[in-house]
Amino acid sequence: MSQRGDDEVASYRDVAARIRRDVEAGLWPAEKPIPGIERLRVRYGVARETAHRAVKHLVAEGLLFSEGRRGTFIRPAAPAPIVARDRHAYRDQLGYFFDLGAQDWRGIGTPTQEVGVPPTDVADLLGVAHGEHVMIRDRAVGPPDAARPLQLATSYLPMSLVGQLPVLGAVKTGPGGIYDRIEEHFDAVIEWEETVSARPARDVEQEQLRIGAGLPVLVVTRVSRVGDQVVEVNQTRMPADRFAVSYAIARDESACWPREARGE
Repeated sequence: MSQRGDDEVASYRDVAARIRRDVEAGLWPAEKPIPGIERLRVRYGVARETAHRAVKHLVAEGLLFSEGRRGTFIRPAAPAPIVARDRHAYRDQLGYFFDLGAQDWRGIGTPTQEVGVPPTDVADLLGVAHGEHVMIRDRAVGPPDAARPLQLATSYLPMSLVGQLPVLGAVKTGPGGIYDRIEEHFDAVIEWEETVSARPARDVEQEQLRIGAGLPVLVVTRVSRVGDQVVEVNQTRMPADRFAVSYAIARDESACWPREARGE
């Protein structure tokens, strides 16, 4: 890189560090727009492009989030991580739930139901052909007082099951939701298996969760089975800096206590 290029990189990173210090000092309130690029350029005494690159850098880091013409906002500081999974399924008067710390969370916005093509990895888990249509149910959830969701959940159901149980495609699925309807239909319990992974946040996730492109999301993929039949695949996405996975570690027989004496 040329000396001029090195100076430009150092300059926008220096400006980003100065903006970060001002944010952390409380110069601008959280969830309010920070000054525009022109005002930042003047405040920090740099070129407009340098100020713009500094802001983009902080959006990618997750300190700020952009809402287009509405402006660029300070993302609230992350509280202690919420335990998203602890390897238990719970139940209350509303039905099954999987996050003990989110028992009182509610839906935010309008849930949707549509027939569409799932991602190939979901199709493989469901046991349907790539390109085959399934029922897709989307919803966003968050704490009772939240204006924005903290989790995005998508359920995928095979059309063969929806054909037998049309309520799975309805707006309202009744008390206990789709899991109660499925268990009633089969007169058998659902067994669940989950995998936790991480990936970069997609555009729609960045917008709904108010996170920058540089912040990953945790993806909890839950496969629901009745016997050997996969009846649903659910993918729940959440900001990786706000959630944690916690579980007890069980000892295998090979690690039992007291330890057996080793042979000489």
